[in-house]
Amino acid sequence: MVVDERTAEEFMKEVVNQVRAYDTYGTWEKRGDEDLLKEFLKGETNKPASFNFGGHCAVDPKAMLKIYAYFKALGVVIERRSNILTSTVINMDDEGNGNVIVYSGRLVLVNKTIRDANRFGFKSLEDMAKQGLKMIEKATQLLEKYEEVARL
Repeated sequence: MVVDERTAEEFMKEVVNQVRAYDTYGTWEKRGDEDLLKEFLKGETNKPASFNFGGHCAVDPKAMLKIYAYFKALGVVIERRSNILTSTVINMDDEGNGNVIVYSGRLVLVNKTIRDANRFGFKSLEDMAKQGLKMIEKATQLLEKYEEVARL
C-alpha cells in the first residue's frame, strides 16, 4: 500500500469532515476548509493558554475537538486504505493528559500519549499532514504485516 500526496490530501480533507461532523450547532458552517485547518496551527498569536478554574486546569473544548478530529481522521483514512475496520479510542482526563489508540481487531496501529491537550497543534499545515502521513504509513505497514491479527 503506497502512502502518497493523494493520501495527504485525503487525510486533511477528512480532518475537515470530522470537524464539521462535531459542529452540531453549525458554528463553523460558513468557514472554509483552509480556515478550519488553521485552527490546528499554533504560533505566537494563537498559543493557547491553560485555563485555571479554582486551582484546577480545564481542557478547552476547542482543543478536545482538534484532538478528536485529527485522530478520528487518521482512523478513517487507515480504514479506507486497508479495507479493514478500525476504531479510535481517546481517553483524556480533565487536566488534558491522556492517550489515543487506533486499533483494528487485536492489532494496535497508533498509540499516542497526549500531555496538556490545550497545547495540541502543529507548526504548519504541512507539518500536520506530514505527521499524519507518518502514522498512516506505519499503521498501513503493520496491517500488511499482521493482517491476520487485525481480522481477529
